[in-house]
Amino acid sequence: MRILSTFLILFLFVSVSFGQIKFEKGYIITNDHKRVECFIKNLDWKNNPADFIYKLTELSAPEMGNLASVREFGISKSFRFVNAEVKIDRQTKPAVNPKNEAIPVWTKEKLFLRVISEGKAKLYSYESNRLKRFFYSLNDSSVTQLIYLEALNGTTLVKNTSYQQQLWGNLRAPMATMNSIKAIGYNEKELTAYIQEYNGDSGTSTSPLVQTKRRAYFNLKFAPGLNISSVSLSTVLDGSNKAFQSTFDSKPTFRLGLESELILPFNNYHWGILFEPTFQSYQSEVEGKYGTSTITYSSIEFPIGLRYYYPLNDNTRLFLNGLIIPAASMNLNSKIEYHTFFANMTDVKTVDVASSGSAALGGGVEHKRFSLETRYYTSRNLFSGQPSESANYSRFSVVLGYKFLKTRFK
Repeated sequence: MRILSTFLILFLFVSVSFGQIKFEKGYIITNDHKRVECFIKNLDWKNNPADFIYKLTELSAPEMGNLASVREFGISKSFRFVNAEVKIDRQTKPAVNPKNEAIPVWTKEKLFLRVISEGKAKLYSYESNRLKRFFYSLNDSSVTQLIYLEALNGTTLVKNTSYQQQLWGNLRAPMATMNSIKAIGYNEKELTAYIQEYNGDSGTSTSPLVQTKRRAYFNLKFAPGLNISSVSLSTVLDGSNKAFQSTFDSKPTFRLGLESELILPFNNYHWGILFEPTFQSYQSEVEGKYGTSTITYSSIEFPIGLRYYYPLNDNTRLFLNGLIIPAASMNLNSKIEYHTFFANMTDVKTVDVASSGSAALGGGVEHKRFSLETRYYTSRNLFSGQPSESANYSRFSVVLGYKFLKTRFK
């Protein structure tokens, strides 16, 4: 436990000291229309921010920008947010409406909208958890929401696709037809393509914002390692009221995992979802006051969890992960045997292993394709469901990883 505590303190200290998200060269436009070159902390926001952090120089103190002080901010070829006062419908679930209507419920708000495409017509987006809305403006006029929402009439889903009428009435491209506009979905890809078509065909200069589309990554990692394992045993012997308690020695054992990792496409790829089927085994024997007990434990468990990365440079990053190990696992002929001695007689009792769930906390460093991690597990009862017996399995692991597959979703 002392080793674990020391490691975690050191890890957190190094993470805070060196693992900060980078400030990137950008700009802000203040409310008095002054453009200021600066460095912006790029959080690669999934949801539109209400504020952000920036520095006037790389060495200056961080400052806060928000809707009250900033008209616009951005980083070239990454993002651009503009401050706009808009009417927005925030309904996320289909409303129950017996009149077969899906009606917007408007609120007036100041928001930072992400600029998707520019030109005579501009396209913007706003995202907040499950809410996704698109807006447009024409010739620098006020910003208006493109309307799409759903309602339920009994089991019938009613859709309000007024955005298609808005495109037809206000943003009609020369070659557009009603059928072609009806085919446009309420999503960024199709709306962006149409707005760029409208800007290009109208003869105005266009400047679609260059953005790298974020895609999730999938990694596979070979993860062998070493467990330092021990078992603390407690039971009541058959035919007596005598408690049998013993502790099996801590010993190193081999473990082998295959880690699947989904790197999420936001916050600069700092978050990952893990799934790591792992084989492990442990065998030991101990003599107690009333006899000898032996354990043979082999299993394949299926941990699932989250990982957070702290980049140090382009090739190296620290990480911290938390895992849940479900009770459901594959126990491979695992058992504990008691050999007890009474009145010159030997009694053998065998108990099959049925594990409870547990959790784990780990952290380490990754350099290119290789990683090294230390991981602490909470104890796991191998006699789950047996109230008079317990066998608490504890371990501390050192895991070496090699990433042999990295692929990006299209």
